[in-house]
Amino acid sequence: MLAYFVIIGVAIYVVSLGYKSVSRDTEIIIGQKREIKQIGEKIQEVLDAEKIEKKADKEHRSILTEANKLFRNNSLRQAEKKYLSIIKNDHNNIKAYQGLGSIYLDQEEYSGAAEVFQKITVLDPTNDTAFNNLGLAYMKTRKYDLAVTAYEHATALCGKVAHRYINLALAAEKNLDTKKQIAALEKAVSLEPKIEYLQALVEAALKSEDFSTAKKALTKIVELEPSNLEALRKLAKLG
Repeated sequence: MLAYFVIIGVAIYVVSLGYKSVSRDTEIIIGQKREIKQIGEKIQEVLDAEKIEKKADKEHRSILTEANKLFRNNSLRQAEKKYLSIIKNDHNNIKAYQGLGSIYLDQEEYSGAAEVFQKITVLDPTNDTAFNNLGLAYMKTRKYDLAVTAYEHATALCGKVAHRYINLALAAEKNLDTKKQIAALEKAVSLEPKIEYLQALVEAALKSEDFSTAKKALTKIVELEPSNLEALRKLAKLG
């Protein structure tokens, strides 16, 4: 009799385990379905967001085209409003900032230009044109140390434009950094040995009593213009 009850008890236990196993499997299936549904909802959210973003981008491109046309036609205040309307909805629209910055430079609103081009350099640290324009804005607002830094970034990103080294030299001169001024002028001359660049190098070198550099620059001027009496006179004086 005891054995009978033992067998019955074991049977009941095994059946209960089976029910529990089925119950767990059912819970797992339900959980998986719920997870799949949540993933589907997230995917749909992403797709909806992308759809909205594409629509906004299309609208912004249309407004940007209008703004650029207004800018070319010299309707600067109307263009400004268009650029600002884009930026209001898209804080990272570099093209809108570029247009806005160009307007501010054109209108000699240099503080505003500096703010705009600074924003562009944050959004795109490889934008050498933005750094060059930022340097110009800082020069116009007499922030010469910041202008030097901006021009240094511009030349580091694109070192094949001689005039940008001239910009750097002018900023360095204003910032009373003759050594950096001379280095920038030497780089400009190496890219484009123009007479005016060489003459600027001569003056900077003589001012800092760097007679060796001045003599080399004067010699180059004489090579380009053998009849340049001023250069000949200065060269003779240096010996």
